[in-house]
Formats: sequence, structure tokens, C-alpha cells
Amino acid sequence: MSLRSLLLVAIIVFITTEAVSAVDVKKAVGDRVSFRPDKLIPSVTSIIWKHINTAGITVKVIEWDEGEILIPNPRFRDITTVDEKTGQITITNLKVEHSGVYTIDINSKEQQQRFTLTVMERVPKPVIKTEKSKDNPDVVYLICEYNETIIWKNSAGETLKGSKHDPKGVTLRVKYEGNRVNFYTCTLKNTVSEETSDPLYEKDLERVPKPVIKIEKIKDNPDVVNLICEYSETIIWKNSAGETLKGSKHDPKGETLRVKYEGNRENFYTCTLKNAVSEETSDPLYEKDLVSNKGRAIAASIPWITIAIIMLLL
Repeated sequence: MSLRSLLLVAIIVFITTEAVSAVDVKKAVGDRVSFRPDKLIPSVTSIIWKHINTAGITVKVIEWDEGEILIPNPRFRDITTVDEKTGQITITNLKVEHSGVYTIDINSKEQQQRFTLTVMERVPKPVIKTEKSKDNPDVVYLICEYNETIIWKNSAGETLKGSKHDPKGVTLRVKYEGNRVNFYTCTLKNTVSEETSDPLYEKDLERVPKPVIKIEKIKDNPDVVNLICEYSETIIWKNSAGETLKGSKHDPKGETLRVKYEGNRENFYTCTLKNAVSEETSDPLYEKDLVSNKGRAIAASIPWITIAIIMLLL
């Protein structure tokens, strides 16, 4: 073999042995990660793992020295372990601040391997927002807000194409087709995690009807009645002072509001139905409409009172 060939082989061997072995890992906040050197030389007396953060600052993560383990940096305390037989480091409950490059020193000599860790926040569970169409009452815009990948799907499992929504996210234009069990979902996705919204059904895209308040008498108290508003979604009770009142569940659907006649015939109550795309409020129900029976009872009792007074005078 020529001298030139021998020199070329030597250069290749040198480059191969000196080349840095790199590992690149991406994890989510709260995950765990383990890094292990390719090989551990015999007669290991010390192992030191170091962390180089994104600002280029190097700190000791964990140190094993002839049976004693030290964790000098508080960012890694209680979450970091090292296996002295394999040299493997394990970090649990990861945070974004743990991102960076990890290196290992064996017997005080830095090894060539480099372990790059990127810790990312998990995506949140998305909530689909709705926006009414000004031109078409059967059309609504579904909005999913996020800076990375957004995937829209329908109940048939088909992936749908949205349009950009400012300042972030994607808008999906949908039309009410009359099938109340159809639904849409929005999935947020990044390198380390994904989350899907609760389904938004077509029935939630229908415009609510104008409610009508029903009245239910109370047997034991003529001054009290139950007002009933029937609906499967949000129900809002208010009085003439504009105060929001709390109702109770009414079977099979809706809410009941118990009210008492207070002597002001101009007081009134309203019931508002609301869903993702619309809301409607009932006509006001006045106190004077709640006491008609009571008024008749009072009127009916007047003749008897008159007779009683006459008899007493006699």
C-alpha cells in the first residue's frame, strides 16, 4: 500500500474516532428522559453529567464518585438519578428549563457524545368558538385558536380544510344540514403532544326558539308559583331589575324558577335561551299575571265579609 493510501486511511480512522455522537430528543413538560453513553470503560471511579442551557451556561447535573452521589444544581434535585454501572442518567418531571445539551465525564474525562433535549409545553385541550354569519343564518364559523398544527374533522372522520384566523388559529365555515347528530372536532398538535376538543354537534348550531314561560301553581301557597322554561341548553332567568336569578332543574328538560308575589304588579320575569350561535328572550311575565287567581279569590270573599259585618251589627 502506498504512503498516500496509508495516510488517507489514518485520516479516516482519526475522523471516525473523534466524531461526536449526537442524540436529539424532544419531550413534553412532565415527561421523563434517559440518556446513556455508548460504552462505559472498565474501572470507572467517577461519572459527572453536565447541562449546557440555551444561554450557553454549563452546570453539573449529577455526580457519582466512588459510591457517593451529589446533585449540586437545585433544578435537578429530587428528579435526577444515575446508574453507575451503565452511566445512564434519568430525569423525571421535565420542565422547559431542562432543555439544552447534556454531556458526560467519565473518570474526569469528557466523552464525545452529545445529548440534545428540547422540552416543550403540552398543547391545551381546545375549545371551539363560534361566530355567526351576518349574511346567512344557516352558516356559522367555527374557530380554533393555536399557533401550531390544527386539524379539523367531522363525524365521518373526514379531515376538513379551514382558513387562517387572525391573530392565530384556523376558521372552519360550516352550514347547518339538518342532521343534529353530525359534529365537528378540532385537534391541536405539536411535536410532543396533541389534544382534541369536545365534539360540537349540529344541534348546537341551530338557532334557539323564542321561549314561552309556563306557570305552575303551588297547592300550599297561593302567593307562590313556579315559572318553567323548557330547553336543553343554557337558560338565563332575569327580573325587571335586570338581576340574574338562579333556577332549579326541571324534568325532563329546562329549569324552574320559584317566585313569590311581592305586591308590585309591574315587576316581571324573563327567560333567555342561549346556545353557541344565538339567543332569544321570552316576553316579560308580569306579577299581575301571576296573581289573577288570588285576585279572584279576594273578590269572591268580599260578599261574605259584608254579610258577616251586617250580622254583627244586628
